[in-house]
Amino acid sequence: MLNILVPVDGSENADRAVVYARRLAQGAQSARIHLLNIQTPPRGRAGVSRLITQEMINDFYAREGQEATESARKLLNAAGVDYVSHVVFGHAPTEIAGYAQDHGCARIVMGTRGNGKLLNILIGSVANQVVQLAQVPVTLVK
Repeated sequence: MLNILVPVDGSENADRAVVYARRLAQGAQSARIHLLNIQTPPRGRAGVSRLITQEMINDFYAREGQEATESARKLLNAAGVDYVSHVVFGHAPTEIAGYAQDHGCARIVMGTRGNGKLLNILIGSVANQVVQLAQVPVTLVK
């Protein structure tokens, strides 16, 4: 089975990556797309812990992650493509590379984003770091 990892954040760039991965999956004899949303809770919640519990915070970010994968799931459901969807917490590039390795993904397909330094203008800081960390091919979709 061809496992394709697609990190998604609800953006148009991520949806374009999903459409590209969907075409790859439909062309394969057996394929599954792994949608992955990474939530990075803010640090330094001074005083907040007295008002809300860690469980409440985790539930909030889990809902945010589900919302961020909604359009990608709709795109895959409409095409009848096999997929799984996960929300994890952590540093996005590290989580993406680690997930690909841990789940036997043969490739990563992700959208690009242009913010920051010259290299980041071309492919985005998360995409740039994933390219450096991943042990599998990374396809960047514009």
